[in-house]
Amino acid sequence: LKSRILRCNGYITFLRKSTFVVIIVTGFLLSGCSIFAPIKTEPQYTYLLNRLPEAHVQKSNRPITLLVLQPQTNFAYQTRRMAYTTRPYQIAFYANNAWADRPGEMLQPLIIQTLQNTLHFHAVLTSSSPGRYDFILSTEIQQLVQDYTNYPDLLRFTLRAQIIRATTNQVIATKEFSVMEPIQQETPYSGVAAANRATARLLQQLTVFCLRWM
Repeated sequence: LKSRILRCNGYITFLRKSTFVVIIVTGFLLSGCSIFAPIKTEPQYTYLLNRLPEAHVQKSNRPITLLVLQPQTNFAYQTRRMAYTTRPYQIAFYANNAWADRPGEMLQPLIIQTLQNTLHFHAVLTSSSPGRYDFILSTEIQQLVQDYTNYPDLLRFTLRAQIIRATTNQVIATKEFSVMEPIQQETPYSGVAAANRATARLLQQLTVFCLRWM
């Protein structure tokens, strides 16, 4: 009889402990503090380079067709990640802010549209476009970085351009364009706004260069 009583007492104790655990777990889940709750992440922001300069109209007396190659890009900037620097010789990238596409892919249509707006060319083509062309415009993005190493903060955009005569494959002109645009606030968005202003200025200078040699 004594052993039966001990077994009953043990069973009752087990039930009490089990009930206590169930109550605790249920309360934990109802409170919204579930171990399976989603982890909060920072929002991701995506930005464009899409600013064009005012049209520089300069009609030509002869039909000129230009092939615009996709810009090459310095290895450090061959990415959608937005670059910045806070000390010399160092480059870093924003974790939650990025370009919508790589800079070279965004810049090519802007170059084409800017040159078309001059009304100087019979046609402005890409490498995927069929047809003959008289000149080739080759460019390379050497720098596109938000520079916070000195005051004022600056957006630095450097582009190297070459004009090639298609019939001889000879380089007839080369120039490097370097534009610095103030960044109004130390935020990624202010850097993007400065990058778009710098892009418009750079495209304007590139247009003058192209019209001079073609």
